[in-house]
Amino acid sequence: MKSDLVEVCVLGKTVGLKGALRLHDRSDFPNQFKKDAKFYDKFGNIFTIKSYDKNSNLVIFAGFEDLNLAKPLVNLVLYRTLEDTKKFCKLQKDEFFYFDVIGCAVYEDDLMLGVVDDILESGAGFLFCINTSDELKNSGYSDVFYVPYLDNFTLSVDVKTKKIQVKNSLDILKNS
Repeated sequence: MKSDLVEVCVLGKTVGLKGALRLHDRSDFPNQFKKDAKFYDKFGNIFTIKSYDKNSNLVIFAGFEDLNLAKPLVNLVLYRTLEDTKKFCKLQKDEFFYFDVIGCAVYEDDLMLGVVDDILESGAGFLFCINTSDELKNSGYSDVFYVPYLDNFTLSVDVKTKKIQVKNSLDILKNS
């Protein structure tokens, strides 16, 4: 699979005789699913949307407009390129793509705490899963800790420099 792909949906069961499939959106951008939008499977095969009903989450792909043609697509995971994702998925202020945040170094003042390894959704928002820096691990801190993406903890996120500035996080790390 190409490394510049982002998972965006999984195709569910077929519905009806015209090749419609249930689309399970795994992105935060449902507006990307529209006529002529292109998606890829893990082998790089291209799937172009012929029609999409956002109310019922049913999609029909060009070339698969028949029940028998669409059946092999059930459970298929589809991806979008990073370039297309950035082009067609518009962010609001203080929003970032996961793939841009993962890999960012996390600092409290001038102390490098670690690197974002994952982002988890919680009831209250998002948590950065941080792999603790070797220096801090060697000082007895835990291997992994979590920092909430909230104003009380996250001061700034700069995806261009891959740097996140936090506060009150050293206390979280000490108690991990």
